[in-house]
Amino acid sequence: MDEKTVALIRSAQGGDQRAFHELVAMYDARIMAVAMQLLKNKEDAEDIYQEVFIKAWKNLPSFEFKSEFYTWLYRITANTCFSYRSSRQRYHLENVSLEEGYHDSYNDENRERTEQQQNIIEAVEALPPKQRTVFVMRYYQGHKIKDIAILLGCTTGTIKRYLHRATLKLRKDLAAYA
Repeated sequence: MDEKTVALIRSAQGGDQRAFHELVAMYDARIMAVAMQLLKNKEDAEDIYQEVFIKAWKNLPSFEFKSEFYTWLYRITANTCFSYRSSRQRYHLENVSLEEGYHDSYNDENRERTEQQQNIIEAVEALPPKQRTVFVMRYYQGHKIKDIAILLGCTTGTIKRYLHRATLKLRKDLAAYA
């Protein structure tokens, strides 16, 4: 962490709300992106985003500088998303990228590709929450297994197990497209 970030964290730990607001400004876009990636719903992600920073403010005195500040925020975000999805039992799926790329084309190849994309998204969405998170972090966000383990507070073996199970399930669910 750079000196400015450390100074802001220490000030915020002492109750300086201005310093905390600067930290929020530094990380807000990344946290919102993570929430969107995990929840696939803008309204839900916005709710979680607010909750993450409320939890961060309340728990900031316990931050011990043993990890990067973003890693700590990421863990709060992932755990809050897991809890939210578990309590809600369902969540909305917004396929903005598919919708924008479709443009009412009647070309059979495009329609087939769009159906395949939709089936892939649905298969990924159907994964258990932790498998889905790890799969998205690895293959959509490009994180390394070691980094995912650090961000989620797990061992690399656990992350590999989640990826393996997710891959097996997706292969089975998407066998028709192989």
